[in-house]
Amino acid sequence: MPEYKATVIIPVYNVEKFVESCLASLTEQTIGFENIEVLLVNDGSTDNSEKICKGFADKYENVVLYSKENEGLSKTRNYALTRANGKYIFFLDSDDRLRADTVKSVTDFFDTVYDEVDLVTYKIIQYFNGVPVITHYRYRTLLKTGVYDLLDPENRFITQTNVNICIKNRGADNLLFDTTPNFRHEDEKYCCEVLRAKMKIGFCDKGEYIYNRDNMDSIVSTKFSPENIFDTSMDFYEQLFDSFGRFAPTYYQGIVFNDFRWKLKDGKFLPVHLDGEEWEKADMRIDRLLARIEEDTIVLHPSVPELQRFYWLMRRPNSHPIVLCDDGKISIVLNGRELLSAKNIKLNAENGKAKLMSPVFFFLRKSQVKILVNGKPVDFCFEKNMKNTDMSDFMPSFDFDGQAENGIAVVINSKEYKCV
Repeated sequence: MPEYKATVIIPVYNVEKFVESCLASLTEQTIGFENIEVLLVNDGSTDNSEKICKGFADKYENVVLYSKENEGLSKTRNYALTRANGKYIFFLDSDDRLRADTVKSVTDFFDTVYDEVDLVTYKIIQYFNGVPVITHYRYRTLLKTGVYDLLDPENRFITQTNVNICIKNRGADNLLFDTTPNFRHEDEKYCCEVLRAKMKIGFCDKGEYIYNRDNMDSIVSTKFSPENIFDTSMDFYEQLFDSFGRFAPTYYQGIVFNDFRWKLKDGKFLPVHLDGEEWEKADMRIDRLLARIEEDTIVLHPSVPELQRFYWLMRRPNSHPIVLCDDGKISIVLNGRELLSAKNIKLNAENGKAKLMSPVFFFLRKSQVKILVNGKPVDFCFEKNMKNTDMSDFMPSFDFDGQAENGIAVVINSKEYKCV
């Protein structure tokens, strides 16, 4: 039998303001602190982090401190993975905390499903200034403690991409984190690989990973930019899909599309630093991956803004949404399914410019559109530049002085709609 019920691996880098709180959260665990092995790995800190950790390790015999030169998060975790002695392994960043019932609740549940799963997850909640503000959309699927089948399309949006996880300690056979330079998906890839063998995930609705978003200098606060991460990210997505042959399970489609959508929203996805042939090749890599993601993964994703959802459908090579114009409404239809229906077109006007804001324009050509101000046609700009990171830049725009006593209308395929 292992000496400890669980090992908690904590990489440490310049966290003197937070690490004591992190460690205190472990001494308060209801399982009993003596049943937990704590492996602290100082990754070349230049502040007082190492001194604080040494004081903690000197006080408790179940706490071990290792110090090494700075190598980054993945190598630091791997260093501890080869030295863990607990039955189970948890990961905890040194500026975060675990709620007091976490280790006991998660390991007790894991014991009951040990042969069914290789990984158990539990809630991760983001905190700003000590206040919980963000609950991940995966918890709309993970509603109660149990085992979830990742081959079931209903579970495609669980998307376990963080290390709020507990895994089995397999000793020398422990899976290690990817250490490729400029790779920023190490947690995501790690979870994907652990889950792959059984394609099931355990979820414990007790316990909580308290994710501190106040520390902008932490070991994981690395600047994302397409210039640095585009190629390694695309390599990861392509290799992941290729490893399954023709069709990747919907769960892994959800993983990749979720990454697409948040990076695009934050302006960190498109390789706008490239030009000419290099841009064309990079853009084609995106479209080829989109072609391998089912339409439902895009249509049903619970955290995609409306304009962005239709942007992805516009880009997907094998999707063909159509715009239907009736006297009473305008609709977007995909494979017989109505995705959007509206009676009017939204108008945004400020600083002498106006834009028509509707997803229908992703699927229209300029020749199909006419804009009327006070009943008279006006010139407008309507270009689809795939380097645009702001979805509103795909919408028709025109000069507007704010005077439209008789209103603004748009004519689409000979049908007129009010702009409001």
